[in-house]
Amino acid sequence: MENAYTSENMSVIADVDTTTASDIQTQPISWLWEPYIPIGTITNLIGDGGEGKSFFACALAAAISRGNMLPGMVSPFPASDVIIQNAENPWPMVIKPRLEMLGADCSKIHRINDGDKHLTLADNRIEAAIIKHNAKLVVIDPIQSHLSEKFSMNRAESIRPVFTHLERVAERHHCAILLVGHINKGRGKAQHRGLGSVDIVNSVPSVLYLGKVEGYDKDTRVVAHGKSNFSELGVSQSFRLNKADGFSWLGECEATPDDIMNYNSAKAREDKGKVDEAMDFLTDLLESESASATEAIELADEMGISKRTLERARAEMGVKATREDGHWVWSM
Repeated sequence: MENAYTSENMSVIADVDTTTASDIQTQPISWLWEPYIPIGTITNLIGDGGEGKSFFACALAAAISRGNMLPGMVSPFPASDVIIQNAENPWPMVIKPRLEMLGADCSKIHRINDGDKHLTLADNRIEAAIIKHNAKLVVIDPIQSHLSEKFSMNRAESIRPVFTHLERVAERHHCAILLVGHINKGRGKAQHRGLGSVDIVNSVPSVLYLGKVEGYDKDTRVVAHGKSNFSELGVSQSFRLNKADGFSWLGECEATPDDIMNYNSAKAREDKGKVDEAMDFLTDLLESESASATEAIELADEMGISKRTLERARAEMGVKATREDGHWVWSM
C-alpha cells in the first residue's frame, strides 16, 4: 500500500508529539479512600434523591479535613483541604451545620463562589481553586446542576471531553474528584441506572452506589463499590443516618449495587401504587362537584393517603385549584 504521506507533508510526521513507553516513569496508585476513591482521577457516586449522598460526601470531607481514619484503611489520609460545590443545599443552614456536627475542620473546607457566573464541569475555576488551597478532594454535587447549556448527559460526545478535562485536572494536582449523580427511574443492573448516558459510568475508573437495602432498618445506608479499574472491588460499607445521632459508620456488609437499585425500583413501584390510589380517591371525590382542599386533605389522611402523595396525584390529574372566599377549592 502506498504511503499516504509524500515529501510535501512529511513535516506532519516530524512535528507529531509522542512518548515512548520506556521513558514513562511508573507510579503506584494513590488512594484517598482505598479501594473506593483513587487520587488523580474521578469517582462517581450514584444514588436516589434524599438517600444521604450529600451527607455522605460531607462525612468524607470532614474525615479528610481532620486526617481521620476511613473504614478499611490501614492508615488515614493526611489532613487536607477539600472543596465542596453543592447546588442543592444552602451552606448556612445545611452544609456548614452538617460539617460542624461531623467534626470537620471547617478552615480546610471551601466552596467556589459562583453566584455571578454558573460553575460548570469544564470551568477553569475548579482547577484554580484546587491550586489555591492544594485541595485533595473536590465534591461536585450533583452533576446535572453543573452542566453547560450545550452539554447533554445522554450523549457520549458531550460527556467524554468534559470528563477527560476533569480527569487531567485531577491528575495534574494529585487530587480526587467526586461527582455525585442521581439515578434514573428505570430498572435493570446498577451500571445502567445512573441518570444520563451509561457513558458517564464508563468514563470514570471508580463508581460507588449509595442507598437503602431491603432487610436493613430505615436509618441504615449502604455504599457499594460497583466499578474499579485500579483494584478489586471493595467490600460494601454501611452507615447510620438519622436526625438524633447524625452519621456513624456501622461496618462491612454483603449488600451489592444491584441490591440498592432493586430497593429503589421496588420503592418507586410502591410510590406509584400510592399515587394511583390517591388518583382514584380524587376521581371519586371530585367527579360530580368541587371540594375544599382542606376537606380533601383531611379525608385522604383518614384513608392513609399522605398530603404529599395527594399533591402528586392532583398534579398528574391536572386538578384545578381556585381561591374562593379565602379558601382553596379543588375541581376537575
